[in-house]
Amino acid sequence: QHCALCHGPQAQGHPDWQTPSDGAFAAAPPLNGTGNDWKRTRTELAAVIKNGVRRKSDKTEVMPAWKGRLGDRDIEDVVNWMQSLWPEQVYDAWNKAQATAAPKS
Repeated sequence: QHCALCHGPQAQGHPDWQTPSDGAFAAAPPLNGTGNDWKRTRTELAAVIKNGVRRKSDKTEVMPAWKGRLGDRDIEDVVNWMQSLWPEQVYDAWNKAQATAAPKS
């Protein structure tokens, strides 16, 4: 319910999410595998949810931090939900990238 306010009811994101803004607004990216979400690790996705996002130029909050409002399990559930929306080929590409990036022991 919280994500849909900005990312859309189908996690499709704002239509202008790739268009640079003059700073007047922040267009939320899609979470359904058609954006850049699949390029991040689960840890990175969880960190974005926990800590939010601030604009680099002036530190304006463009996504709220959910730490303290959502527990770790809730955040894990959000990441699971996002990944469940990804097309199979996107999830497969993400899995391969994670395996390649994983440190060898």
